Amino acid sequence: MAVSQILTGARAKVILNGKLIGLFSQATWSIRQGKEPAFILGRYNPGEIVPTTQEAVQMSLTGYRVVNAGPYVVASATKLINLLQEDDFTIQITDRQTGETIFTASGCRVQGWSSGVAARGISDLRIDVIGIVGWDESSPDGDDDASSAANLTDGS
Repeated sequence: MAVSQILTGARAKVILNGKLIGLFSQATWSIRQGKEPAFILGRYNPGEIVPTTQEAVQMSLTGYRVVNAGPYVVASATKLINLLQEDDFTIQITDRQTGETIFTASGCRVQGWSSGVAARGISDLRIDVIGIVGWDESSPDGDDDASSAANLTDGS
């Protein structure tokens, strides 16, 4: 039987720093780029659209709240007392059928989380993550330019 080319939720795994995490029912991510129109005197429309920025990667992981496995345990959320020692992490979404990494975000930190419980319902957990750079399977080694741009501490 041929392997389907379409990724489904049953095939997706969430990996944080090399470790499979959570019982998530949904993972979403987005990358936005700033593009500014360059207007020229004597013209009503822009002469060019100029790329200006790439925003931080936004991710949201939604799933089930497991007892003794909350956001501080499974998703590297930082407790208030540890904010000054917070470390970043890498998240990968992988396809368990093909083994391919579908999406990777590095330089990540938990930006916030929420949870709740209701009568006759399953307790949920939502973790919001922000990252420095993200890429998909079309560039398996990441974005070379982004990794050098993120490390401007050498003065070059």
